[in-house]
Amino acid sequence: MRITSGRLRGLRLKAPKGADIRPMMDRVRKALFDVLGEKVEGARVLDLFCGTGALGIEALSRGAGEVVFVDQSPQALALVRENLRRAKIEEGARIKRLTLPRDLSRLEKEGPFDLVFVTPPYGRGLAAKTLPQLPKLVAPGGLVVVEERAEEEVPCPEGLELLKEKTYGATRLFFFRRPELDQGA
Repeated sequence: MRITSGRLRGLRLKAPKGADIRPMMDRVRKALFDVLGEKVEGARVLDLFCGTGALGIEALSRGAGEVVFVDQSPQALALVRENLRRAKIEEGARIKRLTLPRDLSRLEKEGPFDLVFVTPPYGRGLAAKTLPQLPKLVAPGGLVVVEERAEEEVPCPEGLELLKEKTYGATRLFFFRRPELDQGA
């Protein structure tokens, strides 16, 4: 597993042993960041179900201003810490151990975020349970990217709009945006 672009391009990250943590494949991560383009530069990023931290570290490599890494697994967060040390980018990164989606409200004072990644374990319905709580964490015009199995549907919650879906083999990415202005304003 490597960083695909930016100032850390080619950096090898430590990958997990076992199947508890499922990192996004390098080619899917590269395609995701190619779609995001300049939106990453200077962004405040929230990496939910962060696993190895590869998405957040890729964002930092591509110029994100700050990344908050969140997972409930101590093993995952230890991997994130080690990968941040390898990348020598501990500054601009914060790590939080929270149970998701239950503890999302604890992040409200941290926001708003310009970009939120939601990459939960497959098959548990966690993306659908997490999304309805995200509009209050996302800045107006901010993006939420969800990774799921290609055959899974992810409903669009109130407060977000689905921009597009992209399928890469067995993986589907959903791109949501918080509207610039709320409909009632």
